[in-house]
Amino acid sequence: MRRNFLKISIALTLGVLFLAGPALAAPPPNKRICVEVVLQEVAEEQQQPQEEKAAEESAEGQTPEKKKTKKYPWERYKPSPSLQHVASEGAGSYLPIGQTPVVYLKRLFEHFITHEKGYEAVGDKCDERIRVELYPLAEGWTAFARYTQNGREERADQLFAHEISQFAERAVHALLRDVPISDTIKRDNVLKSDSMKSVQRIKGTNHFVIGLGTQLRGGEFKTAVDSNPMAPPTKEIRLFTPMTISTGYRGKFENWGIEAMLQLGIGTSKTASSANELGGHIDFGGDAGLMLHFLHYIRPRGITSFYLGAGANFELLWFSAIKAGENDRSWLLGGGLDVDLICGWEFMRASAVQFFLQAEVNLPAYVIDNEDNHGGIHTWFPTASVKLGVIF
Repeated sequence: MRRNFLKISIALTLGVLFLAGPALAAPPPNKRICVEVVLQEVAEEQQQPQEEKAAEESAEGQTPEKKKTKKYPWERYKPSPSLQHVASEGAGSYLPIGQTPVVYLKRLFEHFITHEKGYEAVGDKCDERIRVELYPLAEGWTAFARYTQNGREERADQLFAHEISQFAERAVHALLRDVPISDTIKRDNVLKSDSMKSVQRIKGTNHFVIGLGTQLRGGEFKTAVDSNPMAPPTKEIRLFTPMTISTGYRGKFENWGIEAMLQLGIGTSKTASSANELGGHIDFGGDAGLMLHFLHYIRPRGITSFYLGAGANFELLWFSAIKAGENDRSWLLGGGLDVDLICGWEFMRASAVQFFLQAEVNLPAYVIDNEDNHGGIHTWFPTASVKLGVIF
């Protein structure tokens, strides 16, 4: 009994799968799309009121039926005749004989829609629509195409008659796949409008900058023992506070700015040779750097504005090492590329002379490693600085 029940169950299952198989394997129905192509007409302005008045005066003495009827303002504009024939002028060799751009473009859209997997172009009872609008130019048209399903709209600034097929292919793919039309370029469907780029540029303001400030630099250096000039130097974390002067260029371009600066730092402290008879004590002499920074203004049109920025600084640093038993020093060099982080505040920005207060953090992408017979350096040497500047 159980064997018969099992056989019947297996037979029923196989029968259901056999009957349902074709239905399960059948692809989903195509999405039905209607295409509408519209050639926009323009309204032509009729004769000016002065011309109408002159015409009325010249009509004095004529029979009433020959007098010109006065037109009110809302009657001075009326749709022009159809521009289909105007838009198709010069397109003869690129359009089928007797066809207009509207009819031919609609047919091309339907053709490329049908060749897209999962879509079908139909005349009615459609699921979604593609509407194409053509605005006549002296040569060709400006074309807009919009798809109702995803709301995407693409355009060609100037479409010529010989590019209708290429535009239809690219517009269909862009709209149905929801991608920019610029991403649909192939070797054989490039449009002239793809090369039409605006040459207009944001005209910024150019300024000469002078800044004065101070730095806080820190690193591990050999240091004399204050209480015992005869003791060998020991390694300690030390801070230096050189003063700085900088000058260069700052350009402002709406929200953004750029500055290229030369900066000189001068060390402000030095240990006497008598405090380190055995030599080896290191002092910071100064630095020189070439900086390039990019700035972003928080209030680009304000009288005052905070700004943030980042950039790089290529700098050269020099240090002095006390020579043992001599009243003299040797010089050690270091340098490399720093990564700079900036925040600042510009004020009096409407005046001819402007000011700024700027703070920087300079993070070296290198370790200073140099030595001679009198001393050596092996340390990372980051910097924080503040400067007050004038912008001319």
